[in-house]
Amino acid sequence: MTGNNNDVMDAQGEWTAAEFQEWIDGNMASNADRKRWLLWAARLLKGLPVDPEELLRETVLRVLAGRRTLSRKVPIDVNVFGIMRSIASSWHKRRARRPEISVEDLVGADDEGKTQDPFEVIAIPENAQAASPEQELAFKQEMDAILSLFADREDAQLVIIGRSEGFKGAALAEAAGLDQAQLASVQRLIARRLASYRRDE
Repeated sequence: MTGNNNDVMDAQGEWTAAEFQEWIDGNMASNADRKRWLLWAARLLKGLPVDPEELLRETVLRVLAGRRTLSRKVPIDVNVFGIMRSIASSWHKRRARRPEISVEDLVGADDEGKTQDPFEVIAIPENAQAASPEQELAFKQEMDAILSLFADREDAQLVIIGRSEGFKGAALAEAAGLDQAQLASVQRLIARRLASYRRDE
């Protein structure tokens, strides 16, 4: 398993988001390449009622959201396969502990407890009650900028507003008028766009 443009690497550090995106464009764009990755995903998911596309998508999103890093010590495709294997292993373990868990909750579960809240950028600090006028203004400007990213998705805006109010899980879904499956889908969309938003800052 070798990548197309991964042979020359620095001895230390991590592949950047831009390099990862360039790798995706060159290694997951064609039908043949995509089918190859989906085949590996299917093998890793054997026994789990999860679409291989979901594992591949989750892997890419976690890298773009900064929840997983890509070491330059190995090619990007080796990193990606390792992350896929780790996520699938986590899902297998979680399923073994809770056989009744739904597919949505399984896929939305934090891998190995290493999660970074994709809404961290809009989270209100614990001492928000004592925020200065400058901090209040900065928060409003940040929130307005983020909401503008989702001008085409009212459901995403409702989730963001609900999250900024401290809602999570079922309470967040209720506040946004979504079911759990819809919430999971919207959260993935938000995570993807926020990852791009952070890179562009």
